[in-house]
Amino acid sequence: MDNFKKKELMFLIFIFCFAFALRVSYCFFFKENILHIQTHIFGDTQDYIQIANNFLSGKGLISSPDRIAYRPPLYPLFLSGVYYLFGNGYWPIRIIQSILDALTCVMVYFLGRMVLNKQTGEIASFICVIYPFFIFFTGFELTETLFIFLLLTTIYLFQRTKKNPNCRNMIITGISLGMSILCHPSLTMFVFVLLITLAISALWRGWENRFKIIGIVLTVTILTILPWSVRNFYHFKKFVPLTTMSGRTFWEGNNPYSSGGPCQYWPEEIQNLSEVESDKYLTKTTIKVIKEDPTRFLKLLVIKFTRFWNVKPNYEGFSSPLYNLISIFSYIPIMVTSIWGMFLTKKIWRSFLIFYLLFISFTFTSMIFVGSIRYRTPIMPFMIIFSAYTLKWIYNKTFSLAKK
Repeated sequence: MDNFKKKELMFLIFIFCFAFALRVSYCFFFKENILHIQTHIFGDTQDYIQIANNFLSGKGLISSPDRIAYRPPLYPLFLSGVYYLFGNGYWPIRIIQSILDALTCVMVYFLGRMVLNKQTGEIASFICVIYPFFIFFTGFELTETLFIFLLLTTIYLFQRTKKNPNCRNMIITGISLGMSILCHPSLTMFVFVLLITLAISALWRGWENRFKIIGIVLTVTILTILPWSVRNFYHFKKFVPLTTMSGRTFWEGNNPYSSGGPCQYWPEEIQNLSEVESDKYLTKTTIKVIKEDPTRFLKLLVIKFTRFWNVKPNYEGFSSPLYNLISIFSYIPIMVTSIWGMFLTKKIWRSFLIFYLLFISFTFTSMIFVGSIRYRTPIMPFMIIFSAYTLKWIYNKTFSLAKK
């Protein structure tokens, strides 16, 4: 191993160990003893735990008999695997998710190095190590930690496939994309992002090659998702490709009493409907509500956009000065420098088209459904890469001026 490789390896070991130490310290000491954050503050936490326990007890991947496909399957399967190997306590999943998030920081280095340069990758990975929201979600049974790792891996594999479009890379990318969707179905919007990205890039070169890539990747993605869709068809005798919660979240973000965030008002009519019928009813009723008052819908779009890109937490439980300061002083510098980084890389914008379309698709999804900074977290690694490039540029400019 040459000296360059040794230095790179030592840096990555440092990044992993530092990230892991911070996250374990937070999970086992700061989270409840200092910050006083309750484990079940998020409603879906208990759902995922219940599904995992039901699966291990032989009842299947269900929340309850009347919620068979309400949640996506991958995270409950991940939880059940941890519970099966290490028991049902909180500490095993905290440690595993700390490891996973530390690997995310390492993966950011590789993606940053691939799309820009080694120094950008190093800076970006270090920012991810100390970014509070990444640390925060390792302490909860939520999809965020696993999903961010899978999404980052998918984008890395996609970028590698564009550079080296062999069959192996395409298949691995498709599997990773399929697993990401099974973890967080909102990523189905990414399929459209993928189509747009390849179609636009094909305007300049390689139509046949681009459509070969997209054909194989999407075929493998569909095959990865297919077993879950077949399982749902077996239960419902109807086509339910992913989950039955889209209607509920659509209603939640747009009903007459919605403020753009989580809402617990539900029509009485759904109480006597099946899971699939309830999902369809809420979708149709929400569309009816929007048609009746389109002005209010447009106002909600603005509100949800603001909630998604907010500089401080929207949830009242995290409205203390401490949480606001942590959020503001961690997010605003990244937001400003990432926009600056996009400007600095405008001449090679095609290399980052998939980043831009990810930003657009995640924003659009939150505007249509529910707006929350939680749903912004998965795109933060990509913003951080732009931010890191800006910091590198500032350092180089300052250093060159100092030499003069």
